Amino acid sequence: MLGKTLRLIVGTALAVSVGAVPAAQAAPTTTTTAAPPTGCGFQALGTLPLSETTTAGTALDADHPSGPRVYSVTSSATRAVLGVRDAVTGELLHEAGLPGALGSWAVTVAADHRVYVGSYSAGRLYSYDPATQQVKDLGVPIPGDTFIWTVAAAPDGSVWGGTSYHGHVFRHDPATGVTTDLGTPIPGEQFVRDLAIGEDGTVYAGIGSMTMAVAVLDPAGNVRERIAPPGGVGTSGYAYDVDVVGDRLLVRFQNTAGEGWFATYHLADRRWSTPVSEVDSLTIGGGRHGNDIHLVRQGELTAYDLQTGSLRGTGFTDLGDGAPRPLGWIHVPGARGQTLVGTASGGGMWHYRPHEGTGRRIETTLTAQAVAIRSLAAGPDGLVYAGGFFSGGLATFDPASGNTVGRKGIGQIEGMIAHGGKMYLGVYPNARVYEYDPSVPWQRGSNPRLLFELGSQEQSRPFAWASAGEYVAFGTVPQAGAVGGALGLYHPATGETRVRRDIVPGHSVVGLAYRDGVVYGTTSTWGGTNQPQDDAAVAFAYDIAADRVLWQTAPVPGDLALGAIAFAPDGKLWGLTVDALFELDPATGATLRYQKFASYPWDRVDHVWVDTYLELAADGTLYGKVQGRTYRIARDTMTLSQIVRPTSIMVKGPDGHLYLSRDQNFFTYRIC
Repeated sequence: MLGKTLRLIVGTALAVSVGAVPAAQAAPTTTTTAAPPTGCGFQALGTLPLSETTTAGTALDADHPSGPRVYSVTSSATRAVLGVRDAVTGELLHEAGLPGALGSWAVTVAADHRVYVGSYSAGRLYSYDPATQQVKDLGVPIPGDTFIWTVAAAPDGSVWGGTSYHGHVFRHDPATGVTTDLGTPIPGEQFVRDLAIGEDGTVYAGIGSMTMAVAVLDPAGNVRERIAPPGGVGTSGYAYDVDVVGDRLLVRFQNTAGEGWFATYHLADRRWSTPVSEVDSLTIGGGRHGNDIHLVRQGELTAYDLQTGSLRGTGFTDLGDGAPRPLGWIHVPGARGQTLVGTASGGGMWHYRPHEGTGRRIETTLTAQAVAIRSLAAGPDGLVYAGGFFSGGLATFDPASGNTVGRKGIGQIEGMIAHGGKMYLGVYPNARVYEYDPSVPWQRGSNPRLLFELGSQEQSRPFAWASAGEYVAFGTVPQAGAVGGALGLYHPATGETRVRRDIVPGHSVVGLAYRDGVVYGTTSTWGGTNQPQDDAAVAFAYDIAADRVLWQTAPVPGDLALGAIAFAPDGKLWGLTVDALFELDPATGATLRYQKFASYPWDRVDHVWVDTYLELAADGTLYGKVQGRTYRIARDTMTLSQIVRPTSIMVKGPDGHLYLSRDQNFFTYRIC
């Protein structure tokens, strides 16, 4: 079947990553470039100090003949890296690149000790032979699906996987090299988030982002039944992690409010246990020890009794930076009994010994990889700010000196703005809003400080920002599985927070501008699903004092997402979509002009959120970035003249020049 084309957002390959991981804690590091930029036109500025050891996908081979091994994939802006570590000591034994992959959530070890990795960016499958230390590219199992969320090895030697954004299951036969597309277990769903395979070959597929169901497949790939989630865990989201232990199915659910729940399903009796809230583990079966399942709940390693459903805290909380993943049990020389080994998505490892009641953290030995630039903004201090993708981090560039500073300890910044001498950062997931004071030293936990988050209102990505008089304004895209974004306002002096969910019903808010007490916004008809909620995106005007929408209009018929907006010197409001340029009267919302400059396959994309940027230069010229290209825009003729490609993100710096990025690379276009 022909899949829809995935529209990449802000030039990156990962459009949705549920439960993105916080960056590791460390002090800022400073790098001085050769010289500050001078002259006119395009100049490459190298890379910014954004690097991390983010490892979402990990697996344990407890029975490796040379000793237990932990396999982890480190995300990268250019090429992900599979790292092999000694599970006892944490020593790095080997690293191998995964060509064509930017990262992975999906790693498994087969009975013959071969490692299989499913990647994101192109949705490729790889195998790694520990005997030869060679990686083999096994191709793209599901053309059109760019993300493999899970892989699992079956008793018969086959390797199964699950994908998005069309929610397929596939089976790979290592003996023949044949990969078979087994289709979508639940039609209409976007994600097969996790897989577990029983001893009899039955496959359990955790589904999202709407039903939160578990699909049960026979060894041939036929869907046998669908298990609905238990009451109380939510109505939409994911069966995020699944495992099967004997006659029990173990499931961690994550709903669209960002809540994590754990429950067990008795396969013979067909009944759920009482769900347990606030469970954060990325793996739930690896920590089994007798009747106990070891989970991470409220930041503490916690034992859950499979027979009674009771919980017992271990007191061990030093699990490292990022999301924890209990992997399994190993023998450590000199230790009593078995040791539970796990990882954290910041790259570290940890051990817990239940017979001794002790645990320890093992710092990462993986090689840090470059992080792609996710967002750019002009700071209040003359600096250009850059947020890192997935692994997070915040870097600054000083146009006057060429100095760069990298800061760790902040997640993926979707958008940010300078206001009142401070920076306001919008972080994924759960639409977290931070305030950072550049005049005070960076300190994780206090500067930047978390002001609030909107996960409980099903909000996820705060892309759009504007300094709005006394307020900071922001616009959001909802969680995966939810629709209806929000317009938010924050008053720094009073702490007032105003959130208007569904200000345009069903739409996400993806572009903002401000003038004279009015916030102007643009929308996308997509939220957290791959179905548009309207037949056209709109622009709107919101009066802050009156707390009401003054007008809304669809300036470009048929365009399902608009994008960046900016005021021209004559007071007119201009906007840029992926295929059109438009001009509005801000007083009435009347469309004065619009011009199509390209054709766009709206009927073949899964979603469009943010893919345009628009800036006004000091001389009144508009500059725009769209579909990987940066343009000079003639307002009189509504024509675009390309000045540089490829680019992903664009901002006008405090010095009046343009700053651009592509992956981890940083550039300037000096306007003269």
